[in-house]
Amino acid sequence: MKSLRLKAGLLVDGIDVDPAALQGVGTRFKEQNHGLFGWDMVNHKGLNLPDDFVLSDGTVVQFRYNPVSPYRLQANNNGLSILYRGDVAGHAKLIPRPRFYDRLTSSGHPMRKIAQIGGEDCFFVCYQNYCSHFAGNEQCAFCNLVPTKKTYDAVLSKKGIDEIGEAAAAAFSEGMCNHILLTGGCFSHEKEVDLVCKIVESIRGALATDTVPGTILPSAATEEDDIKRYRDTGIGAIGYSVEIWDEAYYRAICPGKARATSHEDFVEAIAKAVRVFGSGRVYGVLVLGLEPRDSFLRGVRELADLGANVVPFVWSPNPGSRLEGHRAPTAEWYVGAVLEAGEVLAHSNVPQRDENHCYRCDGNSLLHDVLRMTSIDGRPNTAAESHRT
Repeated sequence: MKSLRLKAGLLVDGIDVDPAALQGVGTRFKEQNHGLFGWDMVNHKGLNLPDDFVLSDGTVVQFRYNPVSPYRLQANNNGLSILYRGDVAGHAKLIPRPRFYDRLTSSGHPMRKIAQIGGEDCFFVCYQNYCSHFAGNEQCAFCNLVPTKKTYDAVLSKKGIDEIGEAAAAAFSEGMCNHILLTGGCFSHEKEVDLVCKIVESIRGALATDTVPGTILPSAATEEDDIKRYRDTGIGAIGYSVEIWDEAYYRAICPGKARATSHEDFVEAIAKAVRVFGSGRVYGVLVLGLEPRDSFLRGVRELADLGANVVPFVWSPNPGSRLEGHRAPTAEWYVGAVLEAGEVLAHSNVPQRDENHCYRCDGNSLLHDVLRMTSIDGRPNTAAESHRT
């Protein structure tokens, strides 16, 4: 539980870094390539930073740079320590840099501009680094997808389908990847269905397999035929970015998305996806920290009742988003919320499908860590009692 609290603090407050701790980042260790959002507290163009790091018990933590954070990644004679206001709070190691980051596709593009490794083992692709809601200033208030692309220009906005397959073959051949994650900004639904299906089929062909372990995160598909098209590509799971469970908060925080896809649309899409993919192979993705705990937990319960799992990302204000400069809830708030969510899922009948998504994939979520800690001792985690308000 100590590592859970530490991870929550690192995600909420970010982390400063000793320059000596950056030695080897971008050569021996995996660097940020800003394949989707900018998760740091401030922009840092020109400064090469780690993408994530691993605590001594195996917990993966996303690196969120904050030069005024009370946390600091410090180099010492024995490796790396995490200091909290000068005292040692834990120890960490950086993640090795994938070899395919230096390889080129057949079109001459660096593969790291096509795909990145999320956490320790997830092949990640944002197939379009653009969201149409930005054009009308109706983007989700927490989102900085387009500003991140403009600031860093680190990846290709649109990736060639064959190039994604090539990068997947190179990444998986290293033995580092266990599954994939595909997502993209909001755009034409029919074009997205075709595009995602072609990408998964390209990856499946490149890996010479009948199925592809991992998860796709497209826009919500309410037509069962579209969901079946996704399933028939061989992908292991599907998720929908519900973002906020409470309907009023959802409409306020995600104005463009809420007009295009209502809360009811998401519920319908998830229910149909569970029927097509099976229980535990569907995820509701939520941004944790922007709605009351009660409505978030209501969402977890209702999603579990549908047979779906949950991926709640820990929100903190990102540069370029409409909520830049705001403050996230405390680390204790996040810990309490995910402990209760873990209890709900531990007592549900929803299988945990680690072959498609696991604690090693996401350094910006706490729920996988709670479920892992629950499975270690083989019983539901009841520690949430002490965190309830």
